[in-house]
Amino acid sequence: MLYGFLVFIFVLIALMLIGIILLQSSKSGGMGTAMGGAAVTAAFGGQGADKILTKITAGLAVSFMLLALIINWIGVPGTGNVTNESIISQKADSDAVANPPNIDIIPLEESTTTGEDSE
Repeated sequence: MLYGFLVFIFVLIALMLIGIILLQSSKSGGMGTAMGGAAVTAAFGGQGADKILTKITAGLAVSFMLLALIINWIGVPGTGNVTNESIISQKADSDAVANPPNIDIIPLEESTTTGEDSE
């Protein structure tokens, strides 16, 4: 439940971060002027929009990074792989299990076959 909620908030912050970055005006105009830059400038004044959008971008970026760390720390529920080992050592252990060494198995007694012998 908590994991799903955090991922939902994480995606919302990512989308808001994309939108805010696109609204900012660049030195050459860019997307900020094409997507209603004049309306943002009229609402906040000449340089007021850039200052506010920069602060909002910084806040969203910090929350994006913190949520990414928290989601990673919580882990995906239901995987059951909660260890303190590194990913590299986990991968090495899984390769050892996936490729066991070859062992020659010798039967203890010979089995007799019923029916015809095929020689």
